[in-house]
Amino acid sequence: YRDVESLNVYEIKRAQGMDENEILEILKHKSRDNSRTPVQWSDEPNAGFTKGKPWINPADNYREINVEKALDDEDSIFYFYQKLIALRKQYEIITYGNYELILGEDEQIFAYIRNGADEKLLVINNFYGSETIFQLPENLTFEGYYSEILLSNYEDSSKELKRVLLRPYESIVYHLKK
Repeated sequence: YRDVESLNVYEIKRAQGMDENEILEILKHKSRDNSRTPVQWSDEPNAGFTKGKPWINPADNYREINVEKALDDEDSIFYFYQKLIALRKQYEIITYGNYELILGEDEQIFAYIRNGADEKLLVINNFYGSETIFQLPENLTFEGYYSEILLSNYEDSSKELKRVLLRPYESIVYHLKK
């Protein structure tokens, strides 16, 4: 670990008598170093970040996951984020719609509604690597609304709103309009 805060926590915990393995387990989950690797520009040495020695090593997957490969793949996260930004500019409801969390207790699904005057967005996300079922709560009804999928990371996401089989890491944004 190179993060000053992590190094300080390590020293404090060791001085308190905590076992080194316990401390490392804590740091594995809490250290900022886990998200501070050099930008993975390419599959070149050091992920194309530097020709010198970086202060922290690049992630092990830099040969497979890097900017150069993302720009060559129209289905990459880079282009997905571009679509999200374009939607934010196109649909005011994304910025100004009232946010309503649904299924707040579900450990696998993050779902919410954005409410506007004559429209709604239903956003459903499965953040895990296994399938799960989204079941629209009974107290929610979208009668009188026409729905379309604005964005999904799968080409064939379900158009059905009441019960959706979500595949691993599937995210769907439904636009509902009167």
